[in-house]
Amino acid sequence: MSQPKIEFYKIRDFGAKMNATIEFLRENMGRLFLNLLFIGGPVALLMSIIFTNIFSSMGDAVGIEDESQALNFFAVLGGNYFMIMLISWLAGSMVICVSMTYVRLYNEGVAKETPVGDVLKLALKKYGGVLLLGILVAFIVFISFFVFILPGIFMLFVLPLAFATYMFEDISAPNALGRTFTLLKDKWWSTFGIGLVGYILAYVIQLVFSLPTMVVYFANIFTLIEEASNNPSDPSAVFEMFSSGYMTAAFAISMVGGYLSYSIPLIAYSYQYANLVERSEGRGLMNEIEGFDKE
Repeated sequence: MSQPKIEFYKIRDFGAKMNATIEFLRENMGRLFLNLLFIGGPVALLMSIIFTNIFSSMGDAVGIEDESQALNFFAVLGGNYFMIMLISWLAGSMVICVSMTYVRLYNEGVAKETPVGDVLKLALKKYGGVLLLGILVAFIVFISFFVFILPGIFMLFVLPLAFATYMFEDISAPNALGRTFTLLKDKWWSTFGIGLVGYILAYVIQLVFSLPTMVVYFANIFTLIEEASNNPSDPSAVFEMFSSGYMTAAFAISMVGGYLSYSIPLIAYSYQYANLVERSEGRGLMNEIEGFDKE
């Protein structure tokens, strides 16, 4: 067991919390990448195959006039989209569990020595609660959007803090949500800012991973324009381009990047959680005092 370089329970201003997030990523990117790739890699490949199947189905559907065939096409299309939404939710919840489990292991000084399989086992213990908490958070955000758009946007960036509360404390998902509201007292705007900046950084990283998709697209765009000009009544070439093997691989890389970049705001929320706990409870200070007593 080694002492972590970055102290967790510590009062930090906005800049210090973002610096802690970046420093954590710089120190742990390789191991964290490996853990997330173990989850995100297969899921990204599955999602990319579903996407390319959708575009392939769209290409086959061009010119369908039979009503029964059209209904069958839309049923298949709707089923594929439902599968994408379901897999995204399940995989995103797993990314939350793995990312914050790794942060917790880092704070205990054992992250680098813990095998990927063991990190996954620990993450799975919290998986059901994260799924439930995701439903609760989504419901509150939906109601906030229904009341007015701005509160919905605000809650969208603030309430993910509840995942850190649940992952770092041994409490139920509903209790984690309630405790999060307690911790957020007078710190709503700083939490909003942490989430906003974290997601902006994630978006920038996601753009890098999306480059292969753009390369494949622009590599085929001139051929596509030529085919469209030769046969303007048949738009199936567009869908064929997006259902190619190259595009499947590019989609997979982009989605892996999405799962990896999603860890950035999650880590930022983790340090915001630790900051709020230290402000209200002084947990880090108490740990230091206990350490002195043992010496």
